[in-house]
Amino acid sequence: MLKEMSEMTAETAGRDRRRRGIFTLIELLVVIAIIAILAAFLMPALSLAREKSRRVTCAANLKQVGLALRSYASENGEYFPPDDNAAGLRNLFTGKHLTSAKIFVCPSTETVAAIGVNLDDDHLDYVFRGGQTEKDCGVETGIMADRIETPNHKAYGNVLFGDGHVKGFAGDAWASVDGSHNTGGWPADPH
Repeated sequence: MLKEMSEMTAETAGRDRRRRGIFTLIELLVVIAIIAILAAFLMPALSLAREKSRRVTCAANLKQVGLALRSYASENGEYFPPDDNAAGLRNLFTGKHLTSAKIFVCPSTETVAAIGVNLDDDHLDYVFRGGQTEKDCGVETGIMADRIETPNHKAYGNVLFGDGHVKGFAGDAWASVDGSHNTGGWPADPH
């Protein structure tokens, strides 16, 4: 009898050791549920951070185009390219002010960049108001912006101004601030 009791005690002790070392199915499901709930709380914050990063990249694209436009104007009597949208922006390639059309695609869109320097409106995520001069455009006059009718960002848009600075605007009416940023009206969306 003593032998049977010691065998039962050893068996029970072994089972207890095994139970402490592994999760039961219910414990595992509870841990998975907690992780899923935490992930659900974090996903919107991560998505918002990703979009803010895309907005910054978009502003950097516009800033680079602004530098190319100012370089173009310095070689052309202070005149920016004469035509709106892609027709005007193609002039930046002829003077070697830009070498790639990838800069004209906003990272928040699914637009595919034009190959090489073959820019057309289907591969352009920005609106460009051509025919202005450096003298006419200053701190308050927009020359290029995110698309308006088919927006690049939700309730947000970046604007490149004549002096080369870029500013972001929040709200659904961002494109019409100060009379369309003193442009006299943006050209039609390229898409």
